[in-house]
Amino acid sequence: MLWFKNAIIYQLNNDNLLDKQTIENAVKSASFSPCGNLDSTKMGWVSPYSDNNQDDFIIDMQGHLLLRIKKETKILPAPVIKQALNDKIDKQERALSRKLSKNEKATLKDEVMIDLMPRAFSKYNYYWLWVDTQNKRIIVDCSSFKLAEDILAILRKELGALALTPLSIEKPLEKIMTTWVKEKLSFPPFILGDEAELKDPLEGNGIISCKNQDITSDEMLVHLDLGKWVTKLKIIDERGINFIIHPDLTLKRIKFDSVILDENEDIGSDEFDKRLEADFYIMANTLSNSINDLYITINKII
Repeated sequence: MLWFKNAIIYQLNNDNLLDKQTIENAVKSASFSPCGNLDSTKMGWVSPYSDNNQDDFIIDMQGHLLLRIKKETKILPAPVIKQALNDKIDKQERALSRKLSKNEKATLKDEVMIDLMPRAFSKYNYYWLWVDTQNKRIIVDCSSFKLAEDILAILRKELGALALTPLSIEKPLEKIMTTWVKEKLSFPPFILGDEAELKDPLEGNGIISCKNQDITSDEMLVHLDLGKWVTKLKIIDERGINFIIHPDLTLKRIKFDSVILDENEDIGSDEFDKRLEADFYIMANTLSNSINDLYITINKII
């Protein structure tokens, strides 16, 4: 499904990296290939349209570029590894008439992994990467910076360089979100949602998570008056999107309203490629507007 659920946002520092043809050449050079017998994981680019499309590796909608990467992970259940290792250790110890050392067991475990890997099941995951050439950003739809960096490393390797930094601000975002809630500030089209996480900035414990709660209520303000900071906050953009903002300026659990999701309902179900392009264009414009205005709003609070 195209609609981004997460947004890990990077700011590009070099206009040269926005060239579509250069990116497309890099992506095609690192297209997906399945795991070999000894590989535990592999990642590579595939067409946004389908795995079988070997020609179109980028969707370009008026400067918004959409890429898709595929990850294969070999799955070996821990009990299977443990049983095979125990059998091998027992056999070796009987043959040598002694207990094996820790290093010897580690060597046997490596051998077991090599033996089992060709028979492991494969799990496949797909992740979207969006190059916003208008705002000079790359946004990755995944749940962690580590995974985002792994994805970008594949692109960076083929490009030779990829000058970008995570979107950031000068002051702690927790402090800014706390001020927003505590002072009940108003910044249309954004309104505060009904979900937040509060944490003591010094102790790091005493976490309070709330849902379906008026986060500007007296009950919540008591915790803020006692020194807790807002560390996660649901923000509603009345133009048709809501999300949870995290201290590292990542957006999680992004949800688009039905008025946005259904805008291209007139495109037939048999026109998959056309619908994908149209949905991407709407999503990119909606989310980029929200990111831009949210960044401006946050800096106002600073």
